[in-house]
Amino acid sequence: MVTDRDCIYIFNEEEMWLKIMMRDIYYIETIKSTHYCEVVMRAGSGRLRADITPLQKELPEYFFRTRASTLANLRQVRKVDTVRRILYFDETVFCTYTKRVAKDIKRLLQLKTYRKYIGGMAYGPDADASV
Repeated sequence: MVTDRDCIYIFNEEEMWLKIMMRDIYYIETIKSTHYCEVVMRAGSGRLRADITPLQKELPEYFFRTRASTLANLRQVRKVDTVRRILYFDETVFCTYTKRVAKDIKRLLQLKTYRKYIGGMAYGPDADASV
């Protein structure tokens, strides 16, 4: 059952209110020097009149603050570049995150290796037996 918490209304390009599902949002980012946020989603983008901090309190917990101006839907992340700190939602849609939240991103997305290093040697199912 869809509840009010599962959707949000935004402005589209024609300045009309558009109801979208939270699960379809990739990320929300503030538009500098305004009180608007850009909502980037599967079907394009729209605007929402809001400040990022109070908005975060209204959104489901899977929206994570990746930087001061951005909330990312972690359920929509398809790829992560941990070197450049980029979350990819598809091949052309992405947002960045700060070094400060990098550990939280890894924990929340469960990014980890499954190798154990003991005394400089790798052990486990993917370890090279010839070493």
